[in-house]
Amino acid sequence: MRKVVIVGLAKSGLEAARLLASRKDTVFITELKNNLASRESADLLIAEGALKPGNVELGSHTDKFIKKADLMVVSPGVRRDALPVKLAEAGKIPVISELELAYTMCPASIIAVTGTSGKTTTTTLIGRMLKSAGFDAVVCGNIGNPFSGEIKRIKKNSIVVLEASSFQLELIDKFKPAVSIILNVSDNHLDRHKDMEEYVTAKCRIFLNQDNKGILFLNKNDELLREISGAVKGPKVEFFNDYKDFGKKYNVLNEDYLAAMSAASFMKVNEDAMLKVIKDFKGIEHRLERVANIKGVDFINDSKATTISSVEWALKSLGENIILIMGGRYKGGNFGLLKDLVKKKVDYIISIGEAMPQIKSGLEGVKPIFETNNFSEAVFESFKKAKKGGRILLSPGCSSFDMFKDYEERGKIFKGLVNEIRRSE
Repeated sequence: MRKVVIVGLAKSGLEAARLLASRKDTVFITELKNNLASRESADLLIAEGALKPGNVELGSHTDKFIKKADLMVVSPGVRRDALPVKLAEAGKIPVISELELAYTMCPASIIAVTGTSGKTTTTTLIGRMLKSAGFDAVVCGNIGNPFSGEIKRIKKNSIVVLEASSFQLELIDKFKPAVSIILNVSDNHLDRHKDMEEYVTAKCRIFLNQDNKGILFLNKNDELLREISGAVKGPKVEFFNDYKDFGKKYNVLNEDYLAAMSAASFMKVNEDAMLKVIKDFKGIEHRLERVANIKGVDFINDSKATTISSVEWALKSLGENIILIMGGRYKGGNFGLLKDLVKKKVDYIISIGEAMPQIKSGLEGVKPIFETNNFSEAVFESFKKAKKGGRILLSPGCSSFDMFKDYEERGKIFKGLVNEIRRSE
């Protein structure tokens, strides 16, 4: 029986606590926030019997509390240089991510997907393709339901389809997927990683422990990944753009679709089943989600676009006459990379949140920019400026944490404001 300290009481922390308690480990939780949500989460675990009342500290991280641990499990939102991690390392306490914890208890093969953008779409498609072919596919991870929470229903013959972020991969040890995919790598999370090199290194940990029985799918169109491909030791390397010639054979251009088809095909899913899944795919909530058409104007919710490369993809996917709502908490990167697309497709930029200075620096003079810290004003102003036949696109290119709990809340509030406009019109 181990004494395990979990850092963080969000979804991953809750599920890690439940998993550890089910294995008879003694759970301790340290959480910097002391608010209603954290207190309710702690009370819930106590009521379930997963946590003893004296084994939780809220509002601080203390050495006295942490040094009693045999192991520390870190939630994705906790920085590697955070105080509790430093205290654990100083005390020679092993530190792992929630993803690594779940892996140590997972009996099934894993398909792991990472990348700057497209992870959720690709993970979702792989899961649906496997299910359509009769596999017991368990889709989890950064997609919304933590890996730890699914362990109880994963069997030896299941296939886990796992969305993995750079934060989760930073603190793996033995994590070893059968199939790994890196979709793309561009400037992202530079508010958390010290530089691009550290970010890329974290992404590449996805294949750290793979051997020649495994396979790594990379994006041939990504210059960084092409460079990395020649230095990979361990797994077989394939470019999903070329794999089995799916792109040319079926005229599939979408890289997320090609990555999903490559992984599913490697797992013996037949091509007809894969193509049917793609044909029936209506997208996922908060990712280029069409919300409404009001007086000839389309409203599109792309709240999940938290990177500049995701905004680029959204603009490439849509026509012209766009009113672009973007901004939030700046994660690094250069908004100036969007200049050509903005010039061609965007009529007006609505800039919001903490990233307004960076957006202005990158795009000033390309198209008019309206700045506001009021999200409601941003949405209503966008409708005033929209042309019939055009579209209003919420594609922030930033995280949501300056105004919202997460990108899902941001997207839901956007949809609620669109419904207000619909009723008023």
